[in-house]
Amino acid sequence: MGRSTALRLTQILACRSQDDLAQAAFVAGRRLGFPYLIFSASFSPLPAGAEVRFGKVPASWRRQRTGRDFLPNSLRRQALEEVTPLLWCEAGSESAGQLAKARDCGMATGVSCSVRGPNGEWSLTSFVLPRSSTQAERRIVNVLPDCQLVACAIHCAAARIVGRNPDRSLRLRRLGSGLLSERESQCLIESAYGKTTSAIAQALQISERTVAFHLANVRRKLDATNSRHAVTKALSLRLIAAG
Repeated sequence: MGRSTALRLTQILACRSQDDLAQAAFVAGRRLGFPYLIFSASFSPLPAGAEVRFGKVPASWRRQRTGRDFLPNSLRRQALEEVTPLLWCEAGSESAGQLAKARDCGMATGVSCSVRGPNGEWSLTSFVLPRSSTQAERRIVNVLPDCQLVACAIHCAAARIVGRNPDRSLRLRRLGSGLLSERESQCLIESAYGKTTSAIAQALQISERTVAFHLANVRRKLDATNSRHAVTKALSLRLIAAG
C-alpha cells in the first residue's frame, strides 16, 4: 500500500456524515482511475431490508435505475455471494444482458468488492470504468488490492456513521403506488427512523391519535404485525425506498 492510498483511507475513515463519505469515496475512486463508484450496505441499526446507498454513475444509467440500486441486479447478487472481488468481465452469463445495458450507458467494466461484518452486516463497493479493453482489465487487476482496501475503509466508516446516528444516515423516500396515502407514508417513514408516536406527531404537526390511526391503517393494508414489519414489507414492495 502506497502513501497516497494510506492518505485516502485516512480521509475516508475520518468522515462524519454520509454525504462526506460519498465525496471521499468518489475522490478515492477517481485517484485509482475509476470515474464511477457505487456503494450499498446494510447495518444492524437500520430497519430490516433498508440500505445505505450512494453512487456516482452516468446520467443515462441513473435515469434507468430510478428508485433502485445502481448496480445491475444479477451482478449485485453474484458479487454478494463472492468472498473475493468480482471482476465484471468474469461475471456469470445471467448478468450479460444487464451489463450490456450498463455498457450502453457508459458503464462498461469494473470490479465489485464485498465486505462482511461479524453480525450479518455487509457492503458492496463497485469501481467502474466507461470503456472495456484488455488494457482496462489489466488496469483493474493492477489496482485491485487498493480497491479492496478502499472498500473496507468505506464499510467501516459507513458502519460507524450509521451506528452513531442511524436516523440521519438512513434516507427513506416514498416511491408512491397508491396503496399508502401521503400521510400514511410519512408516518411509516418517521417510524422507520425509530421515532415514537409522540415524536412523529410533533414532526408532522398532527395529533398522536392521528399518527396511531395512520400507522394502524398501514399495518392493516400491509398485513403487518407491527410497525417494523410494516417497514420491511413497504421496502420489499417498493412503496418506500432507501437511498
